[in-house]
This record gives sequence, structure tokens and C-alpha cells, in this order.
Amino acid sequence: MLTRRQKKFFEQLKEMVRSRGYFPTVREIGNETGLSSPATVHAYLNRLHERGYLKRAGRIWELASYFTAVPLVGIVPAGSPLEIFESLGEEIELPEWMVEKGGDIMGFRVQGESMKDAYIQEGDVVVVKRTPNADPGEMVVAYLKTDGAITLKRLKKDNEKYWLVPENPEYQPIYDPFELVGKVVGVLRRYH
Repeated sequence: MLTRRQKKFFEQLKEMVRSRGYFPTVREIGNETGLSSPATVHAYLNRLHERGYLKRAGRIWELASYFTAVPLVGIVPAGSPLEIFESLGEEIELPEWMVEKGGDIMGFRVQGESMKDAYIQEGDVVVVKRTPNADPGEMVVAYLKTDGAITLKRLKKDNEKYWLVPENPEYQPIYDPFELVGKVVGVLRRYH
């Protein structure tokens, strides 16, 4: 994820590439973005490269791919269920290949450890495609009808009955009635 300034810089850079049809020089980028120091422009470019937004071949820069902003709509518990959609008021940028055309994609910040054996940790962002359907074995965000909470679990099925299973033996499966909010299509993690 980018800081507000990095995001603004990247948006300006994408617009320059689109309008020119080529990647601008460091001097052109500095003039367009109001950054007078070439070293500062290089620092921004290097940060975008580290985060996968830019590719570099020698001295040649290019956009890695175009990104799409999707809403970070709330916190999803990977533990005890939580009331639905605590709005975070943020957006996350995803590569276009991760966002299906016509798909309703959103992000949830993970809270809890019930999915740790599936390598999903507290603080990760799960990318979810809104859908009422998923196959057994897929990871889902589900709305629990009994208490109006949401949770992140793996969908299981046995004899036409569905339930939600954690990926941590310290947590119990959920057999309560539920509806699917969507299925997980990706996980984002920031390393400190």
C-alpha cells in the first residue's frame, strides 16, 4: 500500500505515461509533479519499484501494470465473529490482473489468528470477490445470521450441510446459519 503522497505521485505518473505514450524523463516528472530535486524523483520511483508498481530494465522505467483502486470496507475477524462492515474509509490499489472484469472486489483487514495455518495473519488484507456462491474448500467471508457478525473461514460441506472451518486448531468450526459475503481471491501483507 502507498502513502498519500506516493499515491498522488503515482497517479500523476500514470497520467503522464497515458498522455505522452511513453515513460517521461526524471526532469519531466519533476516538472509535472512539482519536485525540484532529481534525487527526490528517484526516491519516489525506487519506492514504487520496490512495491511492484514500476518495472526497471537498466535505466528504463515502465509501469508494471495498471492498478485499480478497490474499497477497504472493514475488518473481518479470523477469530471470533465481529459485527459487519466497520468502515475503514480507505482504498487499496490492486493490479488489474487481480481484479476480474465486472467483479465486485473489496478488501477486508484481518483481525485474529483463526486462519494462521492458511498463512493469513492479523493485519493482512484479504481481497474478496462479492458472491453468494463458493465451492467447498474455498476461503470465504460469511455473514452469520444469528448475530449479524462476519467472519473469515474455509467453507466445508458434508451431506448437503455447509459449515465454516478455521485453519487453527485452537478455534471451533461454526455451524450457525450463514450467508456468503464473498470468496477470497488474494491476500496482501505488509512486511515491517
